[in-house]
Amino acid sequence: MKREYPRLAGILVHGSVARGEPGPFSDIDLVGITSERKKPAEFSYFDSDFYVGVGFLSVSELEKELTDPKTFFWARGSAKATRILYDPKRILRRILIHGKNARPSNQILEKSLWDDYHNIIEYSGKLRNGWLKRDEYLTRYSARVIAQHVERAIIALNDLSVISENYVWDQVLNARKRPKHLGSDYPLTLGIKGTRDNEMVYRSAMRLCRETLRLVRAEFGEKAKQPRFLTLLGEPLEKHGL
Repeated sequence: MKREYPRLAGILVHGSVARGEPGPFSDIDLVGITSERKKPAEFSYFDSDFYVGVGFLSVSELEKELTDPKTFFWARGSAKATRILYDPKRILRRILIHGKNARPSNQILEKSLWDDYHNIIEYSGKLRNGWLKRDEYLTRYSARVIAQHVERAIIALNDLSVISENYVWDQVLNARKRPKHLGSDYPLTLGIKGTRDNEMVYRSAMRLCRETLRLVRAEFGEKAKQPRFLTLLGEPLEKHGL
């Protein structure tokens, strides 16, 4: 990479290789960091039997990940589990040290939880439509999206650093602040525990919606500042069929 792209500001390696726990079929995730807006195209190749994926980010994009509510908790976790392979001006070292120690602002928390709260309500409606129409695909798809937003809400409420998608479900299930029936409802709703019983998925997803929305209200209701979010938090769940 240094030979092909001599103007790179640095090179990082992500994933299981960076964490020192690769499996026999793990790939290698490399990221080239540029100091310019224009980036090279992503590419991949095989090095012997190893699949190598190469992506590119600008320095500003790497820094922005730690201020974006949608990426903050993943970016902070990544900063803790990423290895620097090349960093001649120590730019990446500075960004990653800051990232490892970053704390979410109230604004980041509010934007993240607002988005999840809204989407859980929206997809609970799609879930009920799917159930009424006996549309198994719509029911299960809606349940999965709900589980993903529940996951994000729990990550935000517990200030978790997501190190890898391989571990996120375990971090969520063991979080201190979580819905009462998360242990049974989350695996079914997300689809990581299989069942042919569509009604079981539907009922688990509906309960997960109710319990998560109540949890967000209880844990963040008094900290919310945005008028529209406050209005949404104040609406009875029965209004949304929950």
